[in-house]
Amino acid sequence: MDTQTFNIISSRNRLYVWIVIAVVIILITVLHFLTPTDQIVWHEIYQRIYYVPIIAAALIFGLRGGLAASLFTTIIYSPHIYLHWQHGHFDYSIKQYAEIVIFNLVGGIMGALGDRLRKSRERAERNAEEKRKAYDELQTTFQQLLQAEKLASLGELSAGIVHEVRNPLASIKGAIEILEDELTVDSPRREFVGLAKGEIDRLDRLVGEFLRFARPTEPSKTPTDPNEIVDSITGLIENQAASQSVAVVRDLQKNLPLVLVDAEQIKQVVLNLAINALQAMPQSNGEDRTITFKTFQQDNNFVVEVTDSGSGIDPTNLSKIFDPYYTTKDKGVGLGLSIAHKIATQHGGHLTANRTTHLTTFTLTIPLDLPATLT
Repeated sequence: MDTQTFNIISSRNRLYVWIVIAVVIILITVLHFLTPTDQIVWHEIYQRIYYVPIIAAALIFGLRGGLAASLFTTIIYSPHIYLHWQHGHFDYSIKQYAEIVIFNLVGGIMGALGDRLRKSRERAERNAEEKRKAYDELQTTFQQLLQAEKLASLGELSAGIVHEVRNPLASIKGAIEILEDELTVDSPRREFVGLAKGEIDRLDRLVGEFLRFARPTEPSKTPTDPNEIVDSITGLIENQAASQSVAVVRDLQKNLPLVLVDAEQIKQVVLNLAINALQAMPQSNGEDRTITFKTFQQDNNFVVEVTDSGSGIDPTNLSKIFDPYYTTKDKGVGLGLSIAHKIATQHGGHLTANRTTHLTTFTLTIPLDLPATLT
């Protein structure tokens, strides 16, 4: 019987167990009274059966339980010895009194053993739980180190790519602009020049993402109103959301304390989450097309939740969405969420994702480590 079972018995069914033990002892005693005194063999058997409820009480309730059961047996069985055996079978009654002494010895010894076993079991379970937690922490640390090593190697690769690609892009864009100046206003070639410039700008933005990932800047932290960050982002996406018939909901806790962060970097995180939410909407099958921004204080942390009712994330992909270069989009390099995750980590916080039946929620948690004089 494990500790959890013992706790359940002690808290919920203790009385019922005691009733069962008492009823068994009473039934055995009734059998003694109903059995003729010349049936000594049966009386011997009944005496041995007394040990069952005594030992059960000892193992379940410990020393007190064992002694209580043996004392109850003594009280209820002694009248039978006195009334039926002491006058006609004095020698046998002495043996039965000795048996009663053994009842109490067994109850005490087994009860002490039960207490010791229970404590040893509880200690073993505590040790097992501590080892499990230590193992989980070790696994988490290992994954973090593995991620850090991966980020470092990919960062070096990205830095090299940025250096080799950005300069030629600038030269190509400059050449195209020169060609554009030589074209007449109504030239059909202007359309192709515009397409080329647009693709170059897109490549430049992608290269910029590589650069931010490869060489992340240290946060320049200043006291910031967290709700202002969210308000600025919702203002940026409202027009795009309206064009997609998506409602933007603000659920911002009032009077939040100032948080010591790099406001521009946190804006980048929230904006990335907002864009991802908008991009998920076209595939939404439900009528509820909503993006909800929620801010609140949890313990000593500032929390931003961005929840959308879009197509969601496949549960099998949740563990990989923050990996560099992992993406399920047709257009994209898979750096947005990775950069956002890195920014959260640089601020001593974390970024997580959770998927329910109809909603996807990204949660940004940042410690409120601002001195009290500035709040």
